[in-house]
Amino acid sequence: MDFDKIDPHLHSKNSSIKNNSKKHLKILSDELHKAGIKLILDMVVNHTGYHNNSYNTYPNKKIKNEWFNTEEAGNMTKSRLCGLPDINCSNVDAVDYLVNNILSWIEESGIDAIRMDTVKHVENTFWYFFKSYVKGKYRDITLIGEDLEYDVKAISKYQKDHDFDTLFDFPLYQKIRDVFIYGESLALIARPRLQNKEREGILDLDRHYTNANRLITLLDNHDLDNRFMTKILNRWGYWDKERANKIFKLALSFLFTTRGIPQIYYGTEIGLEGNKDPDNRRDMPWKNFDNNNIPKETYQKEIFEHLKKLIKIRKENESITYGYLFTLYLDKYIYAYMREFQGNTIIVIINNGLGKMPYPLQISMNTNTNIPNRIKENIKTNKIFKNLLDKDAEKESTNGKLEIQLEGKEVVIHKLTD
Repeated sequence: MDFDKIDPHLHSKNSSIKNNSKKHLKILSDELHKAGIKLILDMVVNHTGYHNNSYNTYPNKKIKNEWFNTEEAGNMTKSRLCGLPDINCSNVDAVDYLVNNILSWIEESGIDAIRMDTVKHVENTFWYFFKSYVKGKYRDITLIGEDLEYDVKAISKYQKDHDFDTLFDFPLYQKIRDVFIYGESLALIARPRLQNKEREGILDLDRHYTNANRLITLLDNHDLDNRFMTKILNRWGYWDKERANKIFKLALSFLFTTRGIPQIYYGTEIGLEGNKDPDNRRDMPWKNFDNNNIPKETYQKEIFEHLKKLIKIRKENESITYGYLFTLYLDKYIYAYMREFQGNTIIVIINNGLGKMPYPLQISMNTNTNIPNRIKENIKTNKIFKNLLDKDAEKESTNGKLEIQLEGKEVVIHKLTD
């Protein structure tokens, strides 16, 4: 493995640039920026590729044998990560090389962000060097950490202690899976509104993060076992695509309206199936799309169109991107919450139950002591809420209250109109 060379697949057509030069990536980066697209570079400092004779005799080898964790002299310990040789990031020479290597990629290729792989296996010495050298100079380079842990305290330390901008929010993913697929209580997500004893949902633990709004939320990921749709079908049956689609769209609706930055893993936009690795990395089925890049199959098109609506809603409403999240009502099956930012007010109501709500639910904003009076007055003045998933549907609040009755596995996203 050569940490200084670019993959030949990314070589540009510019013949004046030497093979494997980072300048090839700079050309790609510049073109992406012209189109308003940012470039994230996946980096690994914990391990190298599998060692073989070609590696051991490689003439430009810069990573020294003594930089690896070893059990005995000359015998590199292979880590539990698929038997990959494990770099000792307590070795200052190893860290010095890796940090300066990262600086060269930033300076020569014009990348916007770094996805740092397997951060929990990297010794703390590395992060002290990284925070000083890299984050010290390039504050605008976003650092994304990948730590496949479901414990908030375990992953939040990277924001608090090591200056990570964001992390993949696997703890929230776990609760989304348990609630929307396996029917666990929505109290796993947030604190119930009428709860006497102390009980916290996953969102109530956001205080442990430096900034939970910057976490990357997700339904699918290459390191998870099955894709989200496959988990749904395994739970509810492969013959019931209609129900599977409802559950999938419900989970997507929550993902795009709760706090955090939603990530769409390729194929999620059509509910792509996939079992454990490597099947969860199966190729995108491009044959399933027509000439206008629209899915041909009805159930995939339904998810695709729903996701387009959610993306549009998110782009057009700063409250979802920046606003605080207020829990309005929560029980085992029903979750109502508000996102608000400088007058832009969104209320989301989810019915995760299988059947229709037996009676209308009165959601009161004017008696909620967590909501500032500024927001309450705005709701009293502008009483009409439009359902952004259905342009023809709207609700009128009465004395700061909304009356809602939903079908099973249904969601509404209401926006307060001026």
